[in-house]
Amino acid sequence: MNKNLTTSVATVVMVIALIAFAALAPRPFESLLTTIQTRVIGEFGFIFTYPAFFASLLFVGIALTPLGRLRFGEESPEFSTLAWLGMLFATGMGIGLVTWGVLEPRYHVEAGLSRDQALLYAFNHWGLLAWAGYLAIGVIFAHAMYNMRLDKPAESLLGGGFLSKLNLVSLVVSTVIGLSLTFSYAADPLQKSAAQFLGIEVGSTTIIVALSLFAIASSASGLKRGIKWLSNYNALLALALMAGIFVLTAPLEILATFARLMPDYVLQYPAMALEVGYDDPEKKAWLADWLYAFEAAWYGWFIFTGVFIARISKGRTLRQLVLGVMLVPSLFSCLWFTTFGIGGLNTGAEDVFALMAFVDEHGFLSAILALNILLFFVTSADSAGLVCEMLTVQRSRAFWIVTMAALAVVINWLDGDIFKVILSLISVAAIPVAFGIFALVSAFLIRLRQYRSQPSTADGVAVNPLACHHQSEFRTTRRLP
Repeated sequence: MNKNLTTSVATVVMVIALIAFAALAPRPFESLLTTIQTRVIGEFGFIFTYPAFFASLLFVGIALTPLGRLRFGEESPEFSTLAWLGMLFATGMGIGLVTWGVLEPRYHVEAGLSRDQALLYAFNHWGLLAWAGYLAIGVIFAHAMYNMRLDKPAESLLGGGFLSKLNLVSLVVSTVIGLSLTFSYAADPLQKSAAQFLGIEVGSTTIIVALSLFAIASSASGLKRGIKWLSNYNALLALALMAGIFVLTAPLEILATFARLMPDYVLQYPAMALEVGYDDPEKKAWLADWLYAFEAAWYGWFIFTGVFIARISKGRTLRQLVLGVMLVPSLFSCLWFTTFGIGGLNTGAEDVFALMAFVDEHGFLSAILALNILLFFVTSADSAGLVCEMLTVQRSRAFWIVTMAALAVVINWLDGDIFKVILSLISVAAIPVAFGIFALVSAFLIRLRQYRSQPSTADGVAVNPLACHHQSEFRTTRRLP
């Protein structure tokens, strides 16, 4: 308990130090981040993309084998499939899809790319490469918690020593920064929505405080009520938005484009994922700004989302996770970008809010969008607080939500260039997080090898789940005393 409390204090101190540095010396801080981004991420960004690419292939291959029947835990799934998928969507990247669905294709087209190539790049940035990382961390933590019975795998896999504590601090710091930025980013659209629908001017600090209170209320209601219910509503509202844009813009063009580009995405996926811009400075710069930057940001979220996925996936099989965490969400992400990308390009809308106003002058879709954003942020903050609690001290979820909100308030007070500086911080912070994740994966594989070498008997000694070939065997697995 004391060690976990020390980790929590160290995390808070680290976050405060970073923000103080950014506030007191913004230009040197920005220069440092830019140097790291261009020289480290720009030159060695493949350290983010290559592991995610090979992980995506590995898990698809495993899902097709008998090992895909591996069940995490002995019980039946805790949540229904629809509720489970809703929570995955809301926590994984719901607000990111809402925000970038219109923006990214437009950016690429304005840079001179064709519509098809713009959408393919969006597929690559938000598809398999992103969800494969969530899947990998989710599988590792689910197997460690429910089959290996490891308490706090983020620490125990690395031995619980100083290095494991240091790694844990970086993981929690990354989660806090990421969610603080998400809170900050919510302030502007929700301010506009309050002015449009309620006719009142609300400050960004008030918006963030309200969001944190909603998130704390959600956390107090419990996982099976707060996050579950709100995530289900989120998914329904998001589907309603996509259906509205689909019907009111160019349904035949959207369907034709999606059907044409999906095979291209599958065929071009290895080349796009493994691209390094060899001897091409322009291409390297583009990769640093887009593919590598996105993947670095995903690494900053892999632990937060992966641990949450593990928490809600007890009783599910490895094959179900491959389908539900990587393949189905990737397919949905591609459909989302096709719908909103074409809708935005055809109407000339600059962002998703302009698109909603263009296709629905009565404001019905805009109201749904505002509510969708609100619920996405509440569920993200609640689930992030839950993960921070799992990684640190029990009953600290409200504390972490307040910490994220406080950091978001500071970021909005700073305003100006400092906001862009802090935005770039998450991709730079992902560098130590990436190495921490690699260390966790290596430690897990070593522990897994030892676990598999345990003798199996029919008399009181555990039958190894990895050696089983039928679901019934997984359900009757027993542990060593």
